[in-house]
Amino acid sequence: MHHFDCAAWFYNPLVTEVTSLTPRECFVLRLVCEGFTNREIGEEMFIAETTARGHVNSILRKLHVRNRAAAAAEGIRRRWVA
Repeated sequence: MHHFDCAAWFYNPLVTEVTSLTPRECFVLRLVCEGFTNREIGEEMFIAETTARGHVNSILRKLHVRNRAAAAAEGIRRRWVA
């Protein structure tokens, strides 16, 4: 089991802006880091797979990354996921 501590706000010096992740997006990011698919995220959170996909896409956009692996790496780099 992974420990998770997601800061709701963070500063990205590459784009010089403050970006926020909602508490729900923070939880989704943890699940992405654990390798969950959109379907599995939906099942875990009792939401539709398309809703899970929307959360993942929002995370990718906010973190300025192109894929789930990069989002997971960013979460680990920022010590949101151990």
